[in-house]
Amino acid sequence: MRMLLTSNGITNDAIRDALVELIGRPLSESRIVVVIDGILGFPGDSSTLVDHLDALRSLGWAEFDVASLFAGPRALVESRLRAADVILGYGGSNLWLAHAWAETGLAPVLAELLEEKVYVGWSAGSMVFARALDRWPEDFDDQEELEMFGLDAVAPVVPLFDWFFLGHLGAEWMPADAEDWASQGAARSRQQVWFLDDDSALVVRDAASEPVMVGHGRWRRFGVDGTIVDTR
Repeated sequence: MRMLLTSNGITNDAIRDALVELIGRPLSESRIVVVIDGILGFPGDSSTLVDHLDALRSLGWAEFDVASLFAGPRALVESRLRAADVILGYGGSNLWLAHAWAETGLAPVLAELLEEKVYVGWSAGSMVFARALDRWPEDFDDQEELEMFGLDAVAPVVPLFDWFFLGHLGAEWMPADAEDWASQGAARSRQQVWFLDDDSALVVRDAASEPVMVGHGRWRRFGVDGTIVDTR
């Protein structure tokens, strides 16, 4: 398993170096497919998505593919996933992204590919592997998004982690009480929560082991009682 869970993509050299190490060769010799379903359900200006894709493309990949899990027959989408060296799950709604993998029948394919490929999560794309994802809407007060997308429930894409990932710590657009929200969510769900800023990322090589922090930013780790057990 080679996973890089980020808040906002490849934002600094330390995260980029971690990605290259996981791949085992230069980005210029590697193919990436960016799965954007998490953002597609939201209406309005898509400029941020375009800017993010352009910045990611500028890293100099051998091949840069952008895909929706619903973009054609399952076999066709699966072939695009299998052709890539890196699968990147872009941000948006963690609930809709998890639903998209399940609804298309591609979640078992991703489970298989996690043993072969490098997976990069970007915000919501980093959040969909928590075993307790079904508790997210209630414990993290996200029922509105569940209703927005017409979902009755949600399940992890692949149930890997006994903790939740949260991104964008300290971002200007995040609520002032975001750390309290994360703490309360940890206590309600009885799950640890890693809350990272946009300059930090987690490297996971074994789902049962502690992830390794990389990057130059700030982060918090909340225990199952909601208290901070580690921070920078």
